Amino acid sequence: MMSVSENLLGNVFGIYLARATDEEILKRKVASGGAVTALLAYALEKGLIDGVVTAKRTEGLEGQAVVARTREELLETAGNKWSIVPFASRMKAKIEEEDLKNVAVVCLPCQAQFFGQMRDFPLLESDFGERIKYIVSLFCIGTFAFEAFLNYLRMKHGIMAQDIKDIVLKGDFLEIYHGDSVLSLPIKEVYSYLQAGCLVCTDYTGTWSDISAGFVESERGWTVLITRNLKAEELVKSAEKDGYIELRDGSHVMGEVLKAAREKLARAQKNMMYLL
Repeated sequence: MMSVSENLLGNVFGIYLARATDEEILKRKVASGGAVTALLAYALEKGLIDGVVTAKRTEGLEGQAVVARTREELLETAGNKWSIVPFASRMKAKIEEEDLKNVAVVCLPCQAQFFGQMRDFPLLESDFGERIKYIVSLFCIGTFAFEAFLNYLRMKHGIMAQDIKDIVLKGDFLEIYHGDSVLSLPIKEVYSYLQAGCLVCTDYTGTWSDISAGFVESERGWTVLITRNLKAEELVKSAEKDGYIELRDGSHVMGEVLKAAREKLARAQKNMMYLL
């Protein structure tokens, strides 16, 4: 276990580069290796969990929280999301309706903090934290206030919400896939369309999660996985042993992840100064 508990990445048990072995999963991904989908498919098919709560993009940047109970349902949720989707009320309702006992949650760092605190420090009888087995947080620079961002895309670039197929972060640019074209926007140009809360958020990887996942530019096609405890480590290693994922040591990309985390911290500190 690495002794980095006091740095921006939180507790780190292991850091890996992972890639799904299933071609169907790989076909759904653009920048990363589909390892999160493969891990969750493994957990579902081995009976470690009975559902995955995650977000599914519907149109433009809009999305909805869904519960996937099979590999096919999980595949339907694969891909990038750039708006925040309210999980808690949907998750509680689905857990009760379907009597789910062990779920995995795929979420953003802010949501990982909420679910992690509810699981580790329950306060109310109505809390459902004891049913959350795995919290998987995605690396996050922020989510868009999608109505304002879509208006900007329509007014300045003539892109309609229904024509957006995907949005991918590539280096310092955001690529908007629409129709048969790709618009490349400098990321700094669109910062002003992030949610206000994201502009003061300091958590890039989701330090309250069991597993954090994202990608770095130097290893495109692979998913960076950070395990934060023994339970997460066992899940990753078991999925590799059973052939769901390929796994490589990822310690050499720690610097890239830290650089992104520091940039998010610096942005938050700068924006906080305007509020004080």
